[in-house]
Amino acid sequence: MKSFILPITCLFAGFLISGCSDRNTLPTVSVEDVSQAGIHTFVLSSANDPRLPIPMEESALATADDDRLVEIALGHHSSRAEFVAVEHPLVLWNRLTTKLGTRAGLPPPRFARAYALVHVAIYDALVAAHVTRRRDLVDRAIAAGAASNVLLYLFPNDSTRIRRNAMRQLVVEHGLARGRLLRSWVLGRRVGELVVQYGKNDRSDLVFTGEIPTGDGIWTGTNPVLPMCGEWKTWILSSGEEFQPEPPYLFGSHEDSVDVQEVYEVSLHRTPEQIAVVHAWADLPPPTIWCNYLNKRINRLHLRPFTAARAFAYLTATMYDGFVSCWRTKYTYWTARPFQRIPGLVTVITTPNFPSYSSGHSTISAAASVVMGELFPGEADYFTAQAEEAAISRLWGGIHFRHDNEQGLVVGQRIGEKAVAVMRSDPRGPFVLN
Repeated sequence: MKSFILPITCLFAGFLISGCSDRNTLPTVSVEDVSQAGIHTFVLSSANDPRLPIPMEESALATADDDRLVEIALGHHSSRAEFVAVEHPLVLWNRLTTKLGTRAGLPPPRFARAYALVHVAIYDALVAAHVTRRRDLVDRAIAAGAASNVLLYLFPNDSTRIRRNAMRQLVVEHGLARGRLLRSWVLGRRVGELVVQYGKNDRSDLVFTGEIPTGDGIWTGTNPVLPMCGEWKTWILSSGEEFQPEPPYLFGSHEDSVDVQEVYEVSLHRTPEQIAVVHAWADLPPPTIWCNYLNKRINRLHLRPFTAARAFAYLTATMYDGFVSCWRTKYTYWTARPFQRIPGLVTVITTPNFPSYSSGHSTISAAASVVMGELFPGEADYFTAQAEEAAISRLWGGIHFRHDNEQGLVVGQRIGEKAVAVMRSDPRGPFVLN
């Protein structure tokens, strides 16, 4: 496949359009309409949100940069056959978010926030695009406009890479009419702007001004990670406080002593298989692991962009809410980590710099497993087993007590069930994808 360099005077100066990978079997043009009644949106008030451009007149909001971008994409004269191996748009934007978040070293709650903002933007934009009065729009271009706008907000230092990926998505559609491509891009970009506005007001910039408590069984450390995360705005839950676990065991109680002793005993008798499981769940952030499960199924089943976007929006919003709920718990009780209570304890991995109760891995994985089980009911047992493995991995690793994990699973299950209830209210019917 040929490559070209955009003119230096262009907004996207220096972007290199390179070859793509992974076979594409997806129609890239919207061919179905969506009834507005009852369709759940996350940031838009509805598919006809008044903040959106007028249907069929989306290009009226186009800027000079938008016009130039589309002209460059349409000016690429290579055969469309050269673009048959193009990654699924939802998988592409998810994987790019993973790469940028990893490079930025985002802590897990901020990683989950990034995923949710990107996928909510794509989903809401496609909901708006599939309304009857909006015709002949292009899913891939809509997703590119929405996702790239959000990513530029989240990762401004990676603007070249983000815009290069957006351009590649438009170039794939270079054989289409200019108006269709421009209208699609502008609609996606506008929804992206609205999601960025939401992100700037989701309370994720709150600063901790309190004092770390002290006492027996209390976490000891400095600069705890995101102590205000439990106050962030949620997508599906009413707040991080909606689902909370029972209190941690009383310091020095029989139950507490049993938990402490178990962590110590496990540390003395770890098997190679247990150590492998610990690393399997620790080497990537849990939101990334669960997103990868969905990526594989999107590719295997060749899901249409709208279907994949809907699945991703619910999965990522649920995991984000799980973090807010769990962090609310962590900084309510400020419980000590195992290594802070067991002298000389050997852990498999480094203990994260925040309180122990309850387990984030357990909460997030339980919530995600419920959503994934709803999407793919034939694999529901598998996803449940994965969540349980994620939970026990934290005990085997020496960084959580059993009670942390068990209560994380309980709360995560409740969060997932609430997300599924919203999913089932969708008038388009069940979310079963296999």
